[in-house]
Amino acid sequence: MLYFDQVCKAYGDKQVLDRVSARLPSGVFALRGPNGIGKSTLLAVLSGAVEADSGAIWIDQQPLHTAPAAARARLGYAPDECPVYPFMTGRELLALVASAKRCALTAQVTAIVARFGLERYLDTRCGQMSLGTQKKLMLAAAWIGTPAVLLFDEPSNGLDMDARAVLIDLLAAGRASTVALISTHDHEFSDAIGATRIELADLGAAHTP
Repeated sequence: MLYFDQVCKAYGDKQVLDRVSARLPSGVFALRGPNGIGKSTLLAVLSGAVEADSGAIWIDQQPLHTAPAAARARLGYAPDECPVYPFMTGRELLALVASAKRCALTAQVTAIVARFGLERYLDTRCGQMSLGTQKKLMLAAAWIGTPAVLLFDEPSNGLDMDARAVLIDLLAAGRASTVALISTHDHEFSDAIGATRIELADLGAAHTP
């Protein structure tokens, strides 16, 4: 359901991703590796937030390189640092994501918003929310459109224990129907969601994907 082949990305003279490839079926996968190896960059590239220099990416059989709108409609992405619009309310942010994916907010998303305790913040501007609340809002928004692929960068960072438990339950419950690729240094979190560990170095040019 998530396939990427020979993906490369450089910033200036620094080659961050060098012919990275993998084919991931449904399940939860924890992307591992030391700081600076390119985990966040890979997730950003796979989401379409950052353009790859070369290579190809398929999201639920939709080619990101030639049909980006169709591919992005099938994925949810939450970076570690939430790029929310400070003057937009929580409700407006959810509506913006739904509009971008050309879908409606479903009862499932409404239920996730409630489970994260976000209902009372829906009419609050994002710039007035705590970082933890912003994080929960971005995570909830990732489920808009019933995505087949979830890409999360350090999703447990900044979460209170209740929100952490909700996220664990959501990811564990979706293992049979979605691909969740998560960068995390939180070993307890990755164990709790039953993640298969993947070393980013094992996906590079020197290895067979």
